[in-house]
Amino acid sequence: MKKYRVLHIFSSFSMGGAERTTLFLASNLQKTAECDNIVAAPFGSKLYEESLQKNIKTVAFKAANAFDPSGILQLLKIVNQNNINILHVHQGKLFWTSLIIKLFSRNLKVVFHRRQDTRHGFVSKNHYRFVDAVITVSQAVANGLIKYEKVNPNKIKVIYNGVNVEKFSGNIDFSSVIKEYNLQDKIVVGVVANIVDFNGKGQIYLMEAAKILRDQYSNLRYLIVGSGKGLEEQRAYAKKLEVDDIIYFTGFQNQAQEFVAAMDIFCLPAWDTEGMPNVVVEAEVLGKPVIVTNVGGNPESFVDGTTGIMVEPSNPLQIAYAIKKLIDNPELAKQMGVEGEKFVKKKFVIEKTVADTLEVYGKIINL
Repeated sequence: MKKYRVLHIFSSFSMGGAERTTLFLASNLQKTAECDNIVAAPFGSKLYEESLQKNIKTVAFKAANAFDPSGILQLLKIVNQNNINILHVHQGKLFWTSLIIKLFSRNLKVVFHRRQDTRHGFVSKNHYRFVDAVITVSQAVANGLIKYEKVNPNKIKVIYNGVNVEKFSGNIDFSSVIKEYNLQDKIVVGVVANIVDFNGKGQIYLMEAAKILRDQYSNLRYLIVGSGKGLEEQRAYAKKLEVDDIIYFTGFQNQAQEFVAAMDIFCLPAWDTEGMPNVVVEAEVLGKPVIVTNVGGNPESFVDGTTGIMVEPSNPLQIAYAIKKLIDNPELAKQMGVEGEKFVKKKFVIEKTVADTLEVYGKIINL
């Protein structure tokens, strides 16, 4: 049987959600009989190092931008030397780069993996005319591509990210988190997300909700896990709101699941856009009731009223009401956690993600 020779490309040094899901997909595709995988990433990057650790063939690749001559030559060499027939592009800035490579590789097929529900400019949106297939992480992202960027619906396949159930289930020891932040006998609400600017993923609205609830629940505490350029501004805002004594900014955490495990309620108050929030799915696997805004792919990550509560974006009053509802109804909160775990294990299993991805590969190779 002829195998798919797949090159997964990423050109960032960080290890965020997109990079983690890329590695998780590649490592699980590698377990199948149909696929040989190579990961191309900057030498020394987290993705590069962790791909090697998982015994996936890994090559050094870096591109400053879509039309970086050095990046284009590197990628062309990698494709030719490894007889690649599918180029799986996991980063938007490399979309045009991959299409340039396709011009020089007659039998090469290109797959774009679209994770964000954001708009491209006029020049960028035209790359969808030449790609062979587009994988989106949610129906919301797919709808945006069809409506605003006029992508042919026949090229799009919605494939949810498979969650690493083993990593986010079982008995996770979070005692060190409880001890470090003095959370014994406390009710803990938290969020895990980057803080790219002052608004971040809406952490400021969770802070405002904390102010609303402050006098009602003396034992309520908040964990804000994540880092970025807006971190210090958010710290200052918590102080301005006079909730800095009950909100703990932990910074970036490599073992974020320990912090989620320490939470009683998980909240993602994203206010602007969201492709598919992996962190919500991971919180559900850990049996946490979730509070999630009605933005982008968020509604696809949980079941409103069953595994969590949906609120409108930029609305701290609704967030406060949702927190209050879960605190005042502990049995409801517990049941939502149980249902959330069931929901994820049915909808976000990696086996389905792999099967659907192989289906996309087979379709474009056999065209």
